[in-house]
Amino acid sequence: MGRCHCCGEVLDDQNLRWEHEVPDELADDQDEISYRSRAVILSEVGSFLRCIAPIRLDNGAIARFGVWVAILDDVQQVMAAGRSGGDAWASLKFTGVLANRLRPWPTIYRPIVSVAVSEPDLVPLLVDSRDPHMRDVLTRAWPHTDVIPPREQRG
Repeated sequence: MGRCHCCGEVLDDQNLRWEHEVPDELADDQDEISYRSRAVILSEVGSFLRCIAPIRLDNGAIARFGVWVAILDDVQQVMAAGRSGGDAWASLKFTGVLANRLRPWPTIYRPIVSVAVSEPDLVPLLVDSRDPHMRDVLTRAWPHTDVIPPREQRG
């Protein structure tokens, strides 16, 4: 079993994670970031929230990609829900733009996504997309050998 490189949590074969450190558009110029935490990045190009893109695999596992979503809805309302926590956070839903490319779908770039939080202490999840290709990524069960590079596959 491996450990999550972000938090150190022990990961079994049913709990696969990859994290994007920053939105793709900020990868080469992090000087544009005016505020950064584990969950929020504020910059000249947008306000981003850390989210999870859960990808179902054909072996029953779920690959969880930690991604950044540029908030399209009222940024102040989303941030206020985050500060308030509790029911305000647990009922949060917003629309944004996926700010990272996902392997193995590099041609899907900047689709509009729907994001929701289901419980007070959980990271927001990508739940749907207006883009038909991104919707397919979120709803279909993918061959795990296509999603997980051979060097990262376990046993």
